[in-house]
Amino acid sequence: MAEKEGVIRSRLDLLIRLQDTTTGLSVDERAITFTMDGEQFRPTARGFGNYILINHGRENGLMQIDVLGFEPFKVYVDYEALDERLPTVDAFLIPSENDNSGPKMLSLSGTLKGLSSLECIHPGRPLSGIREFDPKKRIMTIYAPNRRMNMVHSFYGLYHSEEDTYESIEIVEQLENHKVLLRNPLQDEFTVNSPICRRIFGQVDDDGRFLLRVRDDGKRQTYLVKYVVDGEVRYKSVNFHELEGVTL
Repeated sequence: MAEKEGVIRSRLDLLIRLQDTTTGLSVDERAITFTMDGEQFRPTARGFGNYILINHGRENGLMQIDVLGFEPFKVYVDYEALDERLPTVDAFLIPSENDNSGPKMLSLSGTLKGLSSLECIHPGRPLSGIREFDPKKRIMTIYAPNRRMNMVHSFYGLYHSEEDTYESIEIVEQLENHKVLLRNPLQDEFTVNSPICRRIFGQVDDDGRFLLRVRDDGKRQTYLVKYVVDGEVRYKSVNFHELEGVTL
């Protein structure tokens, strides 16, 4: 009697993407430790800051990532909130100020009760501008400098200069002819050629302690900070060269 052929099935249980939030670039540092609810685990490195868990199981828990040269990153992994087919955690790592070999950093920190999220954009440094948007297809057409696509990251803000606010957007895929596919349709009205800027993410603890850090390249460092307090979205223009006395 012929033996039955075995069937080996694999399931991707988690994709972890490491990114330096101040640059948007992937983090390939190998001096790294992953823990879930205090227990260490070892995902498989796939290059360009990507790590995967195969047939590991999908249990919720508090994950911490410790990377040399960066602040510890914590996130609660809730599989019900993740994509079932490709559950992904984007770890936006903040460079440490203790890394003397790295560039100078500028930090906004403090405590604000009820704070749940914190990020910013630099309106004066757009990567592109919006030309048009097809809500049914979720396709945004952009103005690309030098006729080349430059949307190499995923998370951006569409800046509204009149209100001094921005809509957070996520790019899923770059298409042809200066078009990009958004994860969700735009919700706000926009003006043609409104700036599209990369988002920089901060960290917020359960007790409201926060940290937002940018690189000091000697240029103008005025950012538009977007933060959520008790469910209310707020904005504040912050000059990171003049932080004395500045609070959210």
